Amino acid sequence: MIIPLGSIGQAVLRQLVDAGHEVISTSRNPQPEDASVAWFTLDLSHPDSVQAFCKSSYWDTPIDAVFNNAGFGLIAPIESASTEAIRQQFEANYFGTMAITQKAMEHFRQHNRGVLMVNTSIGGRMAFPYFGYYNATKHALEASYESLWYECRESNIQIKIIEPGFTQTNFATHGMQMSGETSPYHSKGLSWLAKSMQEGTTATPPNDVAKVIVRALFDETSTLRYHAGKHSGALLLMRKLLPDSWFQALISKAVLRGQKTN
Repeated sequence: MIIPLGSIGQAVLRQLVDAGHEVISTSRNPQPEDASVAWFTLDLSHPDSVQAFCKSSYWDTPIDAVFNNAGFGLIAPIESASTEAIRQQFEANYFGTMAITQKAMEHFRQHNRGVLMVNTSIGGRMAFPYFGYYNATKHALEASYESLWYECRESNIQIKIIEPGFTQTNFATHGMQMSGETSPYHSKGLSWLAKSMQEGTTATPPNDVAKVIVRALFDETSTLRYHAGKHSGALLLMRKLLPDSWFQALISKAVLRGQKTN
């Protein structure tokens, strides 16, 4: 199985390795040698790096599953984010991921089997203040993988979407970038949000999310979506059942409190 590194990726990797499975893992930075894992340096933000991975010899032997998990989060007001930051967000989270998706599909079609998974977010089914561009990449992945699920219905290839809620990973420190934060209309709210994310203790541990991912990996049903984490199922249900005005008030109260900070 191919897994990108990261807090969730690490947790999935360890569970699979401990169970005796062979794993190929990708990382932006070179990793120490590990007899149980094959490593490839990959940066989704750079098309040349993505193409090098797609042309690597790892694809010469049968691969059972690919889990697309890499990317980063852009926190920015819609009105003031720089065009460069927006493009970088889509390059890593969407275009890089879809290039590997197409390579994986080519490989799975040749062998007429495989499991192709993507880690999106509950933010792929709704949107949050200051996460609009990040959420847009996740919405795009959700749409692409749902379409791909239909296109694979007559094959032995399974398509899976994982939708975690907020997970206690390095997203809030190393995996988060900001743009447009000097906007006078949003500087207070962004500062409060970044601090609350870094100091928060109510998020789901990566191990719990990894258990859902591993369960989905070996689930032979045609299930497309799997939610993971403490609040993911509840939020997805509320988004489905509540009137827009009620749900918007709930999200505004939770995320926009910092705008009123003196």
